[in-house]
Amino acid sequence: MPVKLTDADEAILDMLSRGRCTVGYLADETDYSRQHVHNRLNVLLAAEYVRKVHDATGLYELRSDPQSDG
Repeated sequence: MPVKLTDADEAILDMLSRGRCTVGYLADETDYSRQHVHNRLNVLLAAEYVRKVHDATGLYELRSDPQSDG
């Protein structure tokens, strides 16, 4: 399901394009709150742009980058 990307989404996807990241690391590196990053990751997860690799650590990886798919 396509999603209109926010600035936060683009920052998250950019970080994930470089490798796997945790919610905390994404929050630190993007200057968005952990809650906002978590919320946006849920949207990106539902759109199947990212996948959660490890529940306990909140580790995510990129599945399909919508920024480069079109």
